[in-house]
Amino acid sequence: MVDYTIIGNEVQYLQAEIKSGESILCEAGHITFKSSDATVEATTGGLKGAFSHFLAGSDVFLLKLDGPGTAGFSGFLPGKILEISLNETGILAEYNSFLCMDSSVTYSSKFAGLFKGLIGGEGIFLEKFSGNGKIFLHGHGQVIEINLGEGENIEAEAGHVLAFEANMQYSINRIGGMKTMVLGGLEGEGLFFAKITGPGKVWLHSISLEQLALKIGRYIPRN
Repeated sequence: MVDYTIIGNEVQYLQAEIKSGESILCEAGHITFKSSDATVEATTGGLKGAFSHFLAGSDVFLLKLDGPGTAGFSGFLPGKILEISLNETGILAEYNSFLCMDSSVTYSSKFAGLFKGLIGGEGIFLEKFSGNGKIFLHGHGQVIEINLGEGENIEAEAGHVLAFEANMQYSINRIGGMKTMVLGGLEGEGLFFAKITGPGKVWLHSISLEQLALKIGRYIPRN
């Protein structure tokens, strides 16, 4: 088995020690380094896999790293690494969060609500991971884990959703009436909430990438 180590406290990265005969899959944009003995090749997982990646807004290919060797992975912002072990189970994850996974895990994309994509400013697809093995996600800021019982639900602002178990029911809903839409639209935040119903686990980012970009954008001079 590949040996994974999460390094750091408030700002974390992932290091993988890949033995001979082992391999892992990762997003090209998240690999930070590799040893020269680890070999790399691009893989799409077939035409369906490439199409799913394209629709999800992710790279249309994954990198396959073959051992022996060492590789490191990190996210785009300071935050935490989330390790999830799959045992004939699955999760749905926000498409920017995926770092890497065991080669035994399967990957596809899932439609997550039209209005979320057209108005909410977020991606309209979630990535689905299933099968057996480990998967690693990057959470912006702190990662909040919530366990929901049968019939329990939460409503999370859509940009804060990191991942949830694939058996859970969910929907993307607009919050409030026209006044909320207009006033919220000026800020570009808080308009769409994901309602997720248990049983199962939900993981949230404490920082929304979209909201952070909007806040920073206010300070960028415009001609």
